[in-house]
Amino acid sequence: MPYQIRKIFGVDFSGSKKACNKIWVSEGTVYDKFLKIHACHPALFFSENHDTQSCIATLYSMIVREKHAIFGMDFPFALPFSLTEENNWKDFIINFPFKHDSAESFRDYYRQKTDGREFKRKKENEKGAPFAAYNLWLYKQTYHGISRIINPLVRNNLACVLPIQTPNPENPWIIEICPACTLKEKGLYVPYKGKKSGRETNRKIIVDKLEELNIVLDDEIKEICISNIQGDALDSILAAYAVFRNMQILEGKNPDELEKREGDVYY
Repeated sequence: MPYQIRKIFGVDFSGSKKACNKIWVSEGTVYDKFLKIHACHPALFFSENHDTQSCIATLYSMIVREKHAIFGMDFPFALPFSLTEENNWKDFIINFPFKHDSAESFRDYYRQKTDGREFKRKKENEKGAPFAAYNLWLYKQTYHGISRIINPLVRNNLACVLPIQTPNPENPWIIEICPACTLKEKGLYVPYKGKKSGRETNRKIIVDKLEELNIVLDDEIKEICISNIQGDALDSILAAYAVFRNMQILEGKNPDELEKREGDVYY
């Protein structure tokens, strides 16, 4: 199924102990030049059990089930090629859970390898991503995202990770997105997470701006995004927007050799 008629899902991912509250999923459909967001929910809405493993497994099952969709997900799909031992990205993904049996061992491995320095991929540097994949604030997302979402999808040929892999019209497509990069590019990189003064106002400003960018939100979803203190609901909408604005280039993109190894970051 070509990009024009694929559903869009924006995912704000988490590998924390409270992942069922922190993972949010927005779903939308493209109508002409507009993206209509139909739903915005935390992972606990979809999962019968509310532990981290169950919620991530439920998200994985959703991706497999939605064969004609594009998912934007906000965790790194790769590390700098210079830091990996494998010759290609697929081998890196396949080997990942065997080399790292926990998020902590993953972070420790790369901190030791780099003498505590943090190196980003080329696209992360170019597009202003705030953290390296094994940074303290991101390593759990990276670990659980690669080992529990990307690895089984790639291993079983159940999805296409773009632009690294060739898009298969019969499989869901997945792209890596960065809400912070989106906000920077739109001049909206302001504090919006938490209860501090002005944070709720900033969330409303971002929501209003998204409507100017052809994102259609009903009043209930607007209220969810503004009232969700941690900003996870809004991040899932930003993820969906990043998919929406990049849809036309995904199907025909011809990645260079480094992109085939490190991927790309969309915003």
